Amino acid sequence: MQNVMNRVRTIGHGGLGVVSLYQTVDGYQYAVKTMKHVWDNTLYERFKREIEIMGNLIHKNIVKIINYSVINQNPWYVMPFFKDGSLRDKMLNMQSEGKVYSVGGAASIIYYLADALAHAHSKNIIHRDLKPENILFNGHEPMIADWGLGKFIYRQSSVLTAAGLGTKTYCAPEQWDSGMADHRSDIYSLGVMFRELISGTTHGTVAHNQVNAIINKMTMMSPSDRYQSMAEVMQAIRSLEIVNVANPMQEFWEGAAKVAVGVGLVILLAKIFEG
Repeated sequence: MQNVMNRVRTIGHGGLGVVSLYQTVDGYQYAVKTMKHVWDNTLYERFKREIEIMGNLIHKNIVKIINYSVINQNPWYVMPFFKDGSLRDKMLNMQSEGKVYSVGGAASIIYYLADALAHAHSKNIIHRDLKPENILFNGHEPMIADWGLGKFIYRQSSVLTAAGLGTKTYCAPEQWDSGMADHRSDIYSLGVMFRELISGTTHGTVAHNQVNAIINKMTMMSPSDRYQSMAEVMQAIRSLEIVNVANPMQEFWEGAAKVAVGVGLVILLAKIFEG
């Protein structure tokens, strides 16, 4: 890897390792993930599993692996570098302008992400750490990244350690409480993101009654009370007829442009008075 690419800078740190920006002599840029320097067999097995999982997922909205190595106790893998930031970046930009996403815009990207997750679930793979930071953008296309906590749900290694439970704010209660998770745990996390996009917070109020009902069902405490598949989530969103299913992301970007400033200011004022 070092013979053909030069390291430029660190992009970020994760539970398994470090992601750095590398550039070839021709100017092409890639993101390279390497394992943490302190050797740990558990991390090493999880790192290898992440590579295997991403190799099994072929979808236009899931980050793909270009090259990898797991030998010589120095595992790494190469993926595309997405210079257009994360969903968290977009949300923070909106918040800085006193805005939140429109109902249609939020529903559109959630619908789009649900389709990618349905593909993963069809391969018996779940993510287990869905959050805005793990949704990257390739231009206007969202890409689901960081499958370091992902797993094959038909395998026995289903319990997570305390250090790898996921992000509590977005984590399904059964996953956080016991380390056990299935595809309905991803539905919960996606529902939390849905609420945050519209209300500005993960526990905010969604005024649109039908959308609020969908979010509430996605985030029920018991997995059996949630939608039982991403296909059901997508059908529920389609039934609202607020998403252009032929081109959902157009609605997302237009929704970001059309949203009223006043809505965001109400959210920000509420936060001030809560504090």
